[in-house]
Amino acid sequence: MKLKPHPLAFWHLFAVSGLLIILGYLLRQLYVFVAGFKLRIFIPFLQQYNVANILILWGMLIGVAIIVGLIYIRVTSLLAFGAVALVATILTEYFKMPLEIHFWVLVISGFTGLSLTEFYRRGHNYYITNLRLITERNFISYDSRQLTYDKINDLALVQGLIGRVLNFGTVIPVTASGFGLGEDSASAGIGAGVGTGGRAPLLPGVGFSASGERAVQIPRGRTYHTLYGVQRPREVQETIARMIQKQMSGSRLERIASGVERLLSENKVTGKE
Repeated sequence: MKLKPHPLAFWHLFAVSGLLIILGYLLRQLYVFVAGFKLRIFIPFLQQYNVANILILWGMLIGVAIIVGLIYIRVTSLLAFGAVALVATILTEYFKMPLEIHFWVLVISGFTGLSLTEFYRRGHNYYITNLRLITERNFISYDSRQLTYDKINDLALVQGLIGRVLNFGTVIPVTASGFGLGEDSASAGIGAGVGTGGRAPLLPGVGFSASGERAVQIPRGRTYHTLYGVQRPREVQETIARMIQKQMSGSRLERIASGVERLLSENKVTGKE
């Protein structure tokens, strides 16, 4: 079998790219609203009449990026949104372009993100052969993993709400070494501090803090180390399970055959029946 991720398997990346387009429209409306107040804020290296708009641009993009990063536990969105804000700032502050360019930077970045996500999806290929699983990603760089069936100890199937509705999901082969497992951790803490001081350069203080953490191992892997977002995942899972069983049966027969050959050779040498 040759498989690819479902067209909506990377829906979260499509959503983040579309969010940039929506933010571009909201930013344009905020600029019109703020223009009526004629705010004057001084920040070095920035044109005074643009400072309020620049602060809105950075505050909006970084704020949304932090929220997205907390949801997906990644800093990629923060880096991407920060880069978009930096490009928009440079265009207006150093190339003296009008503020309208901020809107177009966000919209163009959003459509670029949509296109790159689709190319990224198409760069994934998965193969189920009679001997092994092959997963690969060919997008900018190349990554590949080959896994023989005798190394697989477990097959996990992960489906979200959208995946259950559209019948796609991720099949994760787990090996004895723990490949294919990730860890989710949660922690809680409490802290308190008391400090006193006046004009002295050093302020004495007393503080106390305590925290606890609990971690749980769950099936998880990179998109090119698992069968990510494949269509009809239950059928794919059952197909791999059959191949594992078939190879285990073949290996058992090979061990029996080799044992019989060894016994026959020993009997031939010793003359025993």
